[in-house]
Amino acid sequence: WGPEYSDREIETVLRLRNLPFRRVENVEEYAARQLANDKIVAWLQGRMESGPRALGNRSILMSANKAENKDIINARVKFREAFRPFCPSLLWEKKEDYLEHARDEFFMITSFTCKANKRSKVPAVVHADHTLRPQTVKKSFNPRYWNLIHEFGKLTGEYLLLNTSLNIMGEPMINHPR
Repeated sequence: WGPEYSDREIETVLRLRNLPFRRVENVEEYAARQLANDKIVAWLQGRMESGPRALGNRSILMSANKAENKDIINARVKFREAFRPFCPSLLWEKKEDYLEHARDEFFMITSFTCKANKRSKVPAVVHADHTLRPQTVKKSFNPRYWNLIHEFGKLTGEYLLLNTSLNIMGEPMINHPR
């Protein structure tokens, strides 16, 4: 429901700041490769979400496949306490693979117990009590974000990403490409 920005508007901001950039043919595949290599991705696409969580339009993303990735995001990006947990975004079709008593959860509001066989596979988003607070992503709701998670899953076997809001502690969510 929030504002969105055209490619031209984004390119204008990049040029004004003399930031190098290049257009890639398949941005989801490109970003998934970066994430599979434990890179941090700032993801700004479509209309800004409204509510208490980033839902794949204004997000900072990282692989949840290594426990230390939670610490990296907290220390280097969010500048917040190390104990603070992160939530995962996972493909709606894969919710039964990760969640005990799985059901739809589109807004990262409800905690679920992570299935025992997945806890060591996505440790950056599993809390000490073995729970996680997921967003299940349906392709019809957010095709580009779904495609990103799907491409990441094809590369890593895990159809789930660490997702946090595109901001730092104490600051509002980043809205504009500036």
